[in-house]
Amino acid sequence: MAGARAETGDVVIQAGHQGRPASCAPLHVRACNLGTSGANGALERDWTPIVADAAARILRAQGYAVIRRPADYAEHDSARAAVFLHFDGAEPCASGASVGFPPSARSEFVSEWERRYRAWFPYRFVGENISDNESQYYGFRKVDAPDKMLIEFGEMTCPAQFAWMAPRLHEMGERLAAFLIHELPR
Repeated sequence: MAGARAETGDVVIQAGHQGRPASCAPLHVRACNLGTSGANGALERDWTPIVADAAARILRAQGYAVIRRPADYAEHDSARAAVFLHFDGAEPCASGASVGFPPSARSEFVSEWERRYRAWFPYRFVGENISDNESQYYGFRKVDAPDKMLIEFGEMTCPAQFAWMAPRLHEMGERLAAFLIHELPR
């Protein structure tokens, strides 16, 4: 597996768990987390690229330099912002949407995403940095960017959330792109 070269751009968009398990051994990933699954065998690692690619397509059409990454890659990137996309898995209907971010992230960046997503997502918003996996996400160390945020779009293991999210993956990408365009004016 060839390593990705380091890049500089406007935004890094990482699709959580994409490329696993194949990427784990060549890139020496110790904890090869394959992500969660939902109804009918749907996999998080199949959903995150749909959202990531939809956002990247819109941003590129608007002239943004997008660095689109899978879960694992060898290099270190630089950007104006970085987002790391996930869906949660928990005891059914015990969770919902949430965000994680390092202390260096602008509170306005995080708050604006939360405001927009809460207004659209009809289920529970669990909170910010609800676990070490969110607040200390490994992807934060892979990117130099003033604003970094892990997004858990909702819980795949909750049948109601799953049914609501499944037909809206492209729209999630569109909404993510609109947020990033707002936060990163050209």
